[in-house]
Amino acid sequence: MLNNNYRNLSDEDLLHRIAIKQDQEAFGVLYQRYLHLALGVCIKYLKSPDLAKDAVQVIFVRIWTDVHQHQVRKFKPWFYQVVKNHCLMELRKKDPNQKIVADWDMDIMESEETLHHKLNEEHLILTLHLCLKALNNEQKQCIEHFYLNQKSYNETAILTGFSDKKVKTNIQNGRRNLKNCLKQKITNQA
Repeated sequence: MLNNNYRNLSDEDLLHRIAIKQDQEAFGVLYQRYLHLALGVCIKYLKSPDLAKDAVQVIFVRIWTDVHQHQVRKFKPWFYQVVKNHCLMELRKKDPNQKIVADWDMDIMESEETLHHKLNEEHLILTLHLCLKALNNEQKQCIEHFYLNQKSYNETAILTGFSDKKVKTNIQNGRRNLKNCLKQKITNQA
């Protein structure tokens, strides 16, 4: 495969080729894509271009040798975390008593925001379940089979004993009623 074809591969595909086949060309493409990111993060933490360059080399060597031990679903956030953790370990080696508060504060702020969104999602799911319970039994059955169990119209008809037309009607009316219920509950809580 030519280098140009490698450039069209996703980061995850390149990493997979490195992990499975020790593919040097895939590694080269990934290195070119992320060298600047790694160097920037290392300079930010280590405050020295020379230390940052050394750290980047160590990080990429470690990726080459250890990537088969990891299951990476999304490369970029994983890679950023690897680089950041390496830099923090280097800082701790130099001065174990040094506090690295600013970066932890950012992580805490990010996780609090994530928690806030998660709580909102959980509340929405709870509200959705309440609205689902409020549907008439036929609409509830059709919605549950079609959306929650991912059955087709035909499968839903077989499972419920309703005609295809009745299933479609119940799903349409159920969706409309769910939408109205959610709107009302969310408006009342605001």
